[in-house]
Amino acid sequence: MAQFITSKPARRGGSVLVVGLGALGCPAASVLARAGNVDLGLVDPDRVELSNLQRQVLFGDGDIGRPKAHAAAAALVSRGAEPRIEAHALRFDDENCRELFGGHDIVLDCCDDSATKSLINKTALATGTPYVHAGVARTYGQLMTVLPGVSACLTCAFGSGSDRRMEGCSELGILAPVAGLIGSLQALEALRYLNGRQPVQAGVLKAYELKPRRWRRIRFERDRRCPDCCEFTIGETPRRVEPCRL
Repeated sequence: MAQFITSKPARRGGSVLVVGLGALGCPAASVLARAGNVDLGLVDPDRVELSNLQRQVLFGDGDIGRPKAHAAAAALVSRGAEPRIEAHALRFDDENCRELFGGHDIVLDCCDDSATKSLINKTALATGTPYVHAGVARTYGQLMTVLPGVSACLTCAFGSGSDRRMEGCSELGILAPVAGLIGSLQALEALRYLNGRQPVQAGVLKAYELKPRRWRRIRFERDRRCPDCCEFTIGETPRRVEPCRL
């Protein structure tokens, strides 16, 4: 497994895995790195392209052609980030999903394809790892935190992958500030969880629309017939039970 690890020592503030280092993952990772005591895992199989620079704030002209995961880790270190960072320049898939989740307290879904989002949801449920789903397209963005066994999962909210298709920025385009806002809110949810507080968006889809400018909140209940999370008992405690201090 290819990875780049900074020379910084591991800290005690918890660890967050960021899957996808595009318009969502870049601002999310930036916020988390600045928290000072949160270790990061960065996952992305792609290389930086010129078209990425307008909305993916961790990259510059000199990064074109570099693996996004490595370029993002280097950018965070150069900006004074203090945590230990592991960068994985590979695709999140069935073979490595559990290994990548291992050792992380919470995961941020910052990818833009429905197959990977579904796999993140299933891996989170199987390992009892909380995660923050997000998606952006055009002038619209949404996020929702999933606490396995406690709140609705992605399938409870949107149905199974067979009858759900999530179009993303690669197909519809994206307004960069909307992605920056949603990615920053993902990081805030992770920090709340690591600090021992209930995530604001647990089981609640929070959606932002620029035109008309408004926020909407949609609460989803757990579906006892859900093919992905029905095996979990309501009230089950997520994996992390000891709050950490930020």
